[in-house]
Amino acid sequence: MKKLAIMIILAGIVVIVSNSNEYVEIPASSIRMRVIAGSNSEEDQSQKKLIKSWLEEKLYELIAGEKDEEKIDDIIKENKEEIDNSIKSKMAEAKINSSYSSNFGYNYFPEKEFKGLVYKAGNYKSFVVTLDQGKGDNWWCVLYPPLCLIDEDKDDYEYHFLIKDALNKYN
Repeated sequence: MKKLAIMIILAGIVVIVSNSNEYVEIPASSIRMRVIAGSNSEEDQSQKKLIKSWLEEKLYELIAGEKDEEKIDDIIKENKEEIDNSIKSKMAEAKINSSYSSNFGYNYFPEKEFKGLVYKAGNYKSFVVTLDQGKGDNWWCVLYPPLCLIDEDKDDYEYHFLIKDALNKYN
């Protein structure tokens, strides 16, 4: 009986430890991008997804092939007005009447848990687009190193491996 109780306790500890979330350290030299929806209404969340796609496409187009963080920083700064005009144009095409603001610099990110990995809260260099009052759920990823391109549909093990592999290349 005593052995059974000990085995049950050990099994419980193994389950708890194996289910604990793992913190991920994004390199200090990283650049993130984030889009914050105006609210959690279906319409605002759809708008966020559209703008996220445009922003992601535009930023990757601008930094294509560049691997130096300082050069990427300069490219984004030099092209901020073009990026903003592109967002404004895409919003007009899609008949999105929301106001928005954008900022490239150090912006606060809350802690995020995704597929068992926990990304720490903090102020990170990033390009952030905020729709209306920015009271809705947000989307974010890491532009540099290019973690946005990692397939989110992978199972947890593959996703963890891909993230760790990508981060190791840039640390």
